[in-house]
Formats: sequence, structure tokens, C-alpha cells
Amino acid sequence: MAQPRLTGLEFSWFTKCQMMASNYAQHWEMVLEPDLGSLIQAVATDARTSFTGPQSMRRVAERLTLVADSLVAASDDRARAADVRREDGRCTEALQYLASQLASTAASVEAWKHASASATETSQAPSA
Repeated sequence: MAQPRLTGLEFSWFTKCQMMASNYAQHWEMVLEPDLGSLIQAVATDARTSFTGPQSMRRVAERLTLVADSLVAASDDRARAADVRREDGRCTEALQYLASQLASTAASVEAWKHASASATETSQAPSA
């Protein structure tokens, strides 16, 4: 089944995530949490200003999961060199981490947006 196209903002997030995962795969001294965590925070900041922010984060997370799954399927080829398999494994790990972080952060962004909307409605309510 073909996936729906990503919006411009979603595509931007997706490519940034792919680039970070690729960097993580190729630079073996790189650590997942601090480097990729800062990207998640930047995406969350963007999502707060976007009307469909949380839904977009979930769509990007789904797409990253699909890419990670395709890497796992491709890594079943035993003819690959050990370094290539290790890089594929690290890339898969990074993509799965980013997908899970985006999905969980989407929930907190959604809660933030609901709280902000409620606070705005309360402050705009006419007083008697």
C-alpha cells in the first residue's frame, strides 16, 4: 500500500531524521540520546506552531518505522561486510529511536496544544 505524501514540514522533519540516523550509523563514537534528542526538541518546537503538529509527528514516526523495517529486511543478506551490517544496525537503531521519540513527544505536544487552547478560551470568556 502506498503511503500518503508527506507535507513540506513533515518532509523536512523526515529528512533531518534520516540525516541524523545516517550520521549516527557512520560515526561510531556518536551517542544516541544527546544528539538525536536535540533534534526531537526542535521538531516539537515546530509542531507547537503547526496546526497539525502532533498528527504530522506521528506520520513522520510511521514513515521512519517503515524505513527501519526495510533496513532490517535488507540486512538479512549474509553477503554484506561486517562494517556495513554494523552501520545498518546503528541506522536502524537510530530510526527506531527517533520514531518512538516522535510518537511519544507528539502526545505531549498535543496535550500542550489542548492546554493552551483551554487557557485562551478561559481568558477570552466574557465576565458577567
